[in-house]
Amino acid sequence: MLKRALDVVAAAAGLLLLAPLFALIALAIKLESTGPVFFRQERVGRHGQLFRIFKFRTMTVAPPTDGVPLTVAGDQRITRVGAFLRRSKLDELAQLIDVLRGTMSLVGPRPEVPRYVEHYPPAWRERLLSVRPGITDFASVRYRDENELLARAVDPEREYIEVILPTKLQYALHYVDRPSLANDLRVLGLTLSIVFVPTLPSTRRFFGMNDSKLWAWLDQTMSALRPRNRAIAMAVDALTILACWHLTYLFRLGFERWQPGRPWYDDYVSFGVVLTYLVMLALTGVPRGLWRFFGFDDFRRIALACSLAGTLSAVAVLMAQLTGVARAVLLLHPLFCLLTLSLLRMGYRMVWEAARARTSGAEGEERRAIVLGAGEAGRRLVATIHRRDGWTVLALLDDDTAKQGLRIGGVTVQGTIADVALPHLLAGATHVIVAMPGAAAELRERVIGLARQTGLPVLSVPSRMELHGEDRPAGF
Repeated sequence: MLKRALDVVAAAAGLLLLAPLFALIALAIKLESTGPVFFRQERVGRHGQLFRIFKFRTMTVAPPTDGVPLTVAGDQRITRVGAFLRRSKLDELAQLIDVLRGTMSLVGPRPEVPRYVEHYPPAWRERLLSVRPGITDFASVRYRDENELLARAVDPEREYIEVILPTKLQYALHYVDRPSLANDLRVLGLTLSIVFVPTLPSTRRFFGMNDSKLWAWLDQTMSALRPRNRAIAMAVDALTILACWHLTYLFRLGFERWQPGRPWYDDYVSFGVVLTYLVMLALTGVPRGLWRFFGFDDFRRIALACSLAGTLSAVAVLMAQLTGVARAVLLLHPLFCLLTLSLLRMGYRMVWEAARARTSGAEGEERRAIVLGAGEAGRRLVATIHRRDGWTVLALLDDDTAKQGLRIGGVTVQGTIADVALPHLLAGATHVIVAMPGAAAELRERVIGLARQTGLPVLSVPSRMELHGEDRPAGF
């Protein structure tokens, strides 16, 4: 019941906030090719009930010639707008309509077409179809480049049925058997990081130039800590909050009534609102966060500041009986501010990471690690590499029960070392690092063996004996 309530609230808020974006996408689709804005396809939902899913149309309306409901990268039917929507995953946002209708959830196993549900193992089918399908899940994160994988296969459908689908079903079973709000939030976080903070495959292509001096200047300028930086950041925040106030009016009233619909005292109110937001941002510690290291903790602080400032502003306006200020503006302005302030910082971080990668010679390389061992070596490792030089530590694992749930350097101890093979931990990971240099040789060998079973590259913090060339394990 709680999951459904959260789905409804999030879907309604998402559709409201994304309405301008939806309008732009619809316009772009209609301008490029004839046909409907939405693509509707029959999928299998909860308890095997069929429904027609919503997606923004990314292809021409001509039906496939072979009847196979798979689309691979480079398909000639994909339009230019459609290619962008697929690459950015924006075509999936239309499924918020399905979430609101109750046929889907935000997080859950992806709904399949009946043709592929027939390939579900009979022993698993009832369990897999016992929950609402979702917009995203761990398998979506794992196979975010599915179209490219299928394009390289000799027989795409056979590759999907025999290789990709069984792995997806394993992820789905893990989700169905271990439902939790924490898992849902983790999936959403991984999905948002892929959509809004993508790996930049080519900074040369991104900026259209190859100027190492430019990248070095960007890296040096954006990394510099100067007293005036905070003042500049505060000024940018103030202008952003003021712009959001006017954008909210524009969203509420439209272009024709934007100016006539505002009371004469609205400019004074807006400056008071900006001041309130700046005070709340300062009290919640937002200005102390560096934009190039923007993360969930900063997002949470901004959300708290916007909630408090929005509430105080609304109360002040209502108590002053300023009836000319639209109530919808008071309600939506905090949401607009939260999104815009966060996106500004996220964009700053993306540009800085691109510049840092370019100057360090690790262009486009993003490494996400699971660290085995939350002792002193693990702590130092997190402090050294987390969110630096392209590294992100996703989770710590340790067999010490007293450490479970602890946050070390901003990273949570999420389970025991044996949990390293669990799909929800491996989703999005690129490396496993063993940080147990003081452990006995037998224990280290066992842990390294578990790490190798994940199929990911395994790195190890060397012990003192290994540094001196004694008792070095094979392959390290």
